[in-house]
Amino acid sequence: NYKANISKMAITILQNPYKYTPSKNNIIWSVSSDVSNITYFKIVVYEVVSNSIISNLKIYPSPDNQTGAYINLSLILRSYAKWEFKPIHVPASELVDNFEKNLFAYKIVVTERLSSSGGIIDGASYTSDTNYVFNSKLDPITFKTYNQNKYLVQSGRVVNFLTSKPDNVKVNDSSFESLHFLHNDSGEVISGRYEFYDKNNNLLYTHYEAIDQGDEHILYRINCSLKHLKIAVTNVNFSNVAYYDVAMVDYSQNPLTINRRFIIESLPCHLEPVNLFFVNQFGVFETLQLFNPISTLSTTKQTVKNSPYKLNSAGMIADYDDKLFNIIDEILTVSSEQQIKLSTGILNDGMLKWLSTLLTSEQIVMQVLPDLYVPVLLSDTSYEISNQ
Repeated sequence: NYKANISKMAITILQNPYKYTPSKNNIIWSVSSDVSNITYFKIVVYEVVSNSIISNLKIYPSPDNQTGAYINLSLILRSYAKWEFKPIHVPASELVDNFEKNLFAYKIVVTERLSSSGGIIDGASYTSDTNYVFNSKLDPITFKTYNQNKYLVQSGRVVNFLTSKPDNVKVNDSSFESLHFLHNDSGEVISGRYEFYDKNNNLLYTHYEAIDQGDEHILYRINCSLKHLKIAVTNVNFSNVAYYDVAMVDYSQNPLTINRRFIIESLPCHLEPVNLFFVNQFGVFETLQLFNPISTLSTTKQTVKNSPYKLNSAGMIADYDDKLFNIIDEILTVSSEQQIKLSTGILNDGMLKWLSTLLTSEQIVMQVLPDLYVPVLLSDTSYEISNQ
């Protein structure tokens, strides 16, 4: 949140969130009136797309602030921005795709409610511009210094991708990698820039992947998977590529994001890879490759007890019929649960710290077939981080 001091007749907005703000952190609007007979403020929250009302609220002045009040909209708005899973497919035509469910557009209308002649009447009113929340919950330290200009791609500045994953990511022909970013200027031409280098740091080739001008989406993902780049980028011999850098650039090739490096490292034959996708603190799916799954299957059976004695086919009361003894414990239902233990490769301190975000992820998905994914739960509830 930041202080704005936006005035509208008798209403002043003392504090309001950034236009793009995490949905699960504080979303505080603080308002003030310059009239003394203020009773309360009526707050109406609208969804912008349909202009439908999603909440009607009243906020009251307090003894220490008799002409002002505030409200935190996080509990109301957090359920409207959701994570969205899209598999990172082999590119049919483009390496950049977009998301819609992760963001929610809203506006508020603030109206003074004034005491007058024994009744309450409307006073001044203020309507906000369109604001957005994106599905995210930043840790308290990150949110304290949150500024949308660190993440919103626009000309004239270099911003971060929506990740806390350390740079110099190792990739192979079975791993998935992608980067997400926010961009809201449909008239600005921006592109993803891929620079491919050999082991001697010589630039072999530069590939540009443009975002369609006029595209009015806000959240984008650029595909950084080695196996997909080998299909989409045909002007480079990947047998000579040691690593590649990815960044967003403007029409003049000026950088708009920090540069991210991906180092090609062949997967040893003794490692069986398993790809996980998990929602990070910015509300988008990160990728993680683990190895050598060890599965444990446990079952739970619901049974009913039967009498061992029944009339058999020979007309006798017995605990058998012909060559089969009667079933005493009859199974009604069988439920099963599979636990899979996975191992990491060798991790540095940065990757160890980043891996801990798995514990707080609201959703984890595992790839089980080339084009099939299943949701999974992480059984670990604690994680020790120590510098090596």
